Amino acid sequence: MEAYQAQFADHLPEGGPPWLADLRQAAAARFSSQGLPDRKIEAWRYTNLKPVQAQLFALDAASAIEAPPALLTGSHRLVFRNGVLQSDTNDLPNGVRLAGMAQTMSESPNSLADHMGQIDAGQDLPLPALNQALSRDGYVLSIDPGVIVDRPTEVLFLSDAGTCYPRNLVLAGAGSRATVVEHYLGRGDGDYFVNAVTEVHGAADANLRRYKIQQDAVGASHVATLAGQLENDARFENFDLNLGGQLVRSEIHMALAGQGAEADLNGVYLLRGKQHCDNAIEMDHVVRTTNSHQDYRGILDDRAHAVFQGKITVRPDAQGIEGHQLNKTLLLSDGAEIDAKPELQILADDVKCSHGATAGELDESGLFYLRSRGIPEDVARQLLMTAFIAETLDRIGHDDLRAVMEQLVGDWMVA
Repeated sequence: MEAYQAQFADHLPEGGPPWLADLRQAAAARFSSQGLPDRKIEAWRYTNLKPVQAQLFALDAASAIEAPPALLTGSHRLVFRNGVLQSDTNDLPNGVRLAGMAQTMSESPNSLADHMGQIDAGQDLPLPALNQALSRDGYVLSIDPGVIVDRPTEVLFLSDAGTCYPRNLVLAGAGSRATVVEHYLGRGDGDYFVNAVTEVHGAADANLRRYKIQQDAVGASHVATLAGQLENDARFENFDLNLGGQLVRSEIHMALAGQGAEADLNGVYLLRGKQHCDNAIEMDHVVRTTNSHQDYRGILDDRAHAVFQGKITVRPDAQGIEGHQLNKTLLLSDGAEIDAKPELQILADDVKCSHGATAGELDESGLFYLRSRGIPEDVARQLLMTAFIAETLDRIGHDDLRAVMEQLVGDWMVA
C-alpha cells in the first residue's frame, strides 16, 4: 500500500475542479488498499497481471504516429494518441456534444460532476479505480433528450508506447439514438499498456449501440471496462471484436435498473500465438421485466488462451425477466485452451434464464464434404470458421460496421 501511495503522490494529474481532485484521491486510495488483482481472486484466477506491474505509472509517452483513415465514411471522429486527444470534430448536430474529457473539464468544470464515477456497477473494482485516479483524457459524448444522431461517432485510440488511461463517458438522454465505435489500434510491437474505462448512462427509452474493435500491438496489454446503467425501456447493444494484444481483459458490468430495459452483448475473439483474452461479464437484472442476451464466440490457434466468465444476477424483485447467455469456442490446435465459467444467480421465481458453453474442433465431416467438392483445404477451413461466428456477427445492428467487422475477421483468417 505504501509503495502505491508513493507512486500516486508523484503521478496524480494536477488541475481541474475540486470535485475531480477528490474523485482522483478517493480512487487512488481504493486502488492502494486493494492493489493489482492476482490469481487468488476468483474473478482473476485465469488471468495473470504481473506483466503489467512495472507499467502502471509509465505515463509520459509522446508520439507522432499517423492516424489511418476512418473506418466509416462520414462519421464524427476523435483521434487520441497514447491517451491524449489530437484531433476533434465540430460538425455535430444540435443537441450533441462530443469532446475530449480534458477539454470538457477545462471549458465547463462542473458539467460532469453528477455523472462521472456515479455508476454503481463495477465502481469498487481496482483497475477502474486506477483509471479514475490517473486518467488525463478520454471522450465525452452527451446527447440531449429526443435527439437522433444519424451518423456514427468514431473514436480512435492510437498507441505505441507507455501507459494510458482513457476515461470515456456516454450520456444518452431520454428517447435519444446514437452509435459509438471505439477503435483501439497499436503500432509497432511495443509492450505498452492501455487501461480504458467507458461509462454509459442510458436514460428512459434511449437506444445506444456501442462497438469496440481492439487491434492493439502484438506485445501490448489491454484492459477495458464498460460500466453501464439503463433506465426504463432503454436499449443497449454492445459488440466486442478482440484481435490484437498479448494480454487482454474485457469487462462489462451492466445494470438493468429500469423496467423494460434491454441489453444485447455480443463478441468475437480471434487469437493465435500466445495471446490471452479474458471476457468477463456481469449482467444485473435489478427490476422486473428486463431482458438480456449474451453471445460470445472465439477461434483459437497455436497456444492461445481464452477465458469467458459470464454471470447473470436476478434480484428478488426482478420478476418476469429473460436472461440468456452463450459461449462457443473453436480450437484449431492441441495447444489452444479455453476456460469457460457461465454463472446464474437467480433470486426471483418468474424468470426465463439459460446459459451454455461449448468448445470443440473443426467439423471433420464438414471439412471432408467441402474438400470432396473440390474446395482447397485452406479455403474449406476458412468457410467453416466463418460459418461458426456468422450468427454472432449478424447481431451487429449497423450494416456498414458489420461489413467492416467481417472484413477484419476475414483478414485474420488468411493472415
